[in-house]
Amino acid sequence: MTAAAIGASTLRTLSVRLRTSAPVSARILSELASELDKGGPVADLLCSHSAVHSPLFGVQALAGVRLLMLSGKAPELSQRFASAHAAAMAGESDSTALLAWLAARRAIVENAGEILAALDRTVQQHQPKTAAFLLRGLTMIGAPKVRLLELGACAGLNLILDHYRWFGLGWEWGDKDSPVRLAAVGPQPPNLEIVGRAGCDLQPRDPADPKHAMILHSFIPPEHDALRWDLDDAVELATKVGVKVARSPAGRWLRENLVPPDDRGTYTVIWHSSFWAYLTEDERNEIETTLTAAAGSMPLARVAYESTDFRSNPRLTVTIYS
Repeated sequence: MTAAAIGASTLRTLSVRLRTSAPVSARILSELASELDKGGPVADLLCSHSAVHSPLFGVQALAGVRLLMLSGKAPELSQRFASAHAAAMAGESDSTALLAWLAARRAIVENAGEILAALDRTVQQHQPKTAAFLLRGLTMIGAPKVRLLELGACAGLNLILDHYRWFGLGWEWGDKDSPVRLAAVGPQPPNLEIVGRAGCDLQPRDPADPKHAMILHSFIPPEHDALRWDLDDAVELATKVGVKVARSPAGRWLRENLVPPDDRGTYTVIWHSSFWAYLTEDERNEIETTLTAAAGSMPLARVAYESTDFRSNPRLTVTIYS
């Protein structure tokens, strides 16, 4: 298959997935796929980047378009998109969605550099609700004191899960005054204290930097209001908490930071989500070797919410090393 055919197929797959929850975004992706089929300026631009071969190409392309709206570089698109979204919510004709697509097409051509920069970025669909799976894992471990180390931590939103308020079936947990209020699954967590937290990422995001926050928002389709509000609250909270994420390859960072804690009663928990598929086999082996070597020197566990590849659904796994 040609690069254009591969890219068009990926765009259509994501379009189908978003058709119900984000119909205007889905329409833009579908039209982008048609552009790749027929060729032209948009196809030439997108196919010039190696990301066209990635299974996440659709996510990156849509994030690029969304970032143009957020940054104010595509005011017509923002206006057309809002009209199309309102029409879709009212069940009206999709003629407004076509106008939104035409505005998106113009914005892409006029902002080629920004679109290519978006295709360069690692996908960072960084949502505070993902920490629900970390909380479930910590509940399964049952340790009263936890030191949390996150690989692929992005802006550190998962590292502050104890600053959120979680609501389960008949229970609540976390900061009762938190602006971030999220649903949880499973049994009530035990009395646990996170006594240390740190993380690394190849492209860490600073929640206090408006440009970084904007990039995180670009990975949320405009129609997903609830996700956007949660992210807004979590980013503001992370800025106040002040967690810093180190810029480092995960394997090297883990070797340097996986040392026994001062308190021997503290459980060290390695956490990662939507991260494993980005690694090479050598990088995965490096992390596994480091964890195995450290197992005898401290209470150690790993909580992961990962898929086997970019196309499958993630699953929660909890591994107790010692």
